[in-house]
Amino acid sequence: MKIKNQEGFTSIDLTVSIILITLFVALIVAIMYTINANFISIERRTEATNYAINEIESLKAQNFEDLQDTPTDGTNDFVNMTDKEGERNTAIGKTTGFSKKITIIDYSNLPENQGDDTIVSGLVKKVTVEIAYKEGDEIKTVELSTVIAKNDS
Repeated sequence: MKIKNQEGFTSIDLTVSIILITLFVALIVAIMYTINANFISIERRTEATNYAINEIESLKAQNFEDLQDTPTDGTNDFVNMTDKEGERNTAIGKTTGFSKKITIIDYSNLPENQGDDTIVSGLVKKVTVEIAYKEGDEIKTVELSTVIAKNDS
């Protein structure tokens, strides 16, 4: 009796191995896509946060008396930001894809402080900077707030 030599691959072996390799490659591509999308999202949020920090620092550098309260009647809206220093590898003056809204309110005029006679007007202002940007089909925002006190120097 002669036993057949079992060398080589059958078509079933090849088909199963191709299916497994295809599934593995698809899984790796999906993971890489998710990592890349998250990286871009984090990068955009970081850039928006940096814009907000720069705006707050710019406001802190101004004279306290020049910080005028913004209207609370809904007319304070987002303004497109332009690239002032060519930092985004675009032409200076071109829009950055980010919009900002700055709200300045005297601390005594905040809703939670209404009616509190112990708070003196004109000494502290609450500054809120909102940076909006588009990510996919969604509009995302970063909001930072701080207080700026009058400096009697």
